[in-house]
Amino acid sequence: MRLVAGIDCGTGFTKAVLLQQDDSSRFTVLGRGRAKSGINVEEAAMQALQACLLESGVTREELDYVATTGFGRYGVGFRDIQITEITSGARGAQYLFPASRCVLDIGSQSTRSITMRDTGKVRTFKTNDKCAAGSGMFIARAAKYLEIPIEDVGPLSMRATNPQPISSVCAVLAESEIINHVSAGVTVENILRGIHESLAERAVGLLKRVGIEGEVTFIGGVALQNGIVKALEDRLTTKVNVPPHCDFVCALGAALLGHKRLAIKEKLASVSQVS
Repeated sequence: MRLVAGIDCGTGFTKAVLLQQDDSSRFTVLGRGRAKSGINVEEAAMQALQACLLESGVTREELDYVATTGFGRYGVGFRDIQITEITSGARGAQYLFPASRCVLDIGSQSTRSITMRDTGKVRTFKTNDKCAAGSGMFIARAAKYLEIPIEDVGPLSMRATNPQPISSVCAVLAESEIINHVSAGVTVENILRGIHESLAERAVGLLKRVGIEGEVTFIGGVALQNGIVKALEDRLTTKVNVPPHCDFVCALGAALLGHKRLAIKEKLASVSQVS
């Protein structure tokens, strides 16, 4: 049996997944771990991995391979391979939803739309601009201003009766809009749903740039908020796939690709020994 860890070094959080492959080539997730990302990428990766190993009951020495992905993937010195988050996200989404051909990934500081082949291989992709108004960081900042826990954003958004869209594409100007809404007496629920509606509108525009086809799978930390899921489904007029552990999909994809790379490495080593 092989044990491979996939580590997604995101801008907000670093996530790790431990994936086991048995003799029948079946995969099993043994554990997951998370750590707050900071200026020390390797330390965050190690913390997430340690949390993952603790949950799974596996020691560091038992690991066969480590694959990293995300913006900080190059900063992890103990990695065996690094993989782009585009490739990892697509592979993880395709593994969880084989009929998926389109992936939307919204994280702390970026939004990505991806189309892929039935093998999970990326066909095309687009990313948003660098403005925080198009990513999860804007939601976090809005929640802080509105003095509510980030975990409450999704449920509160679903209780909106008259959403107030945020029209500005600039994070600074968008925050000014929120302040104006608060001053005008708009409820927190309607403000939050307005934020979700605005993010969904931009996300759908990004999806259209790569071409929406087949099932759409929504991954990343923002997919945990059911308010934006509903806003997306309303615009796409179809159900959107959301994995149970949507924020760990890139780490899962890295682990799957790590298994593939390790198998190739072992095969090449075997051939070399025979010759």
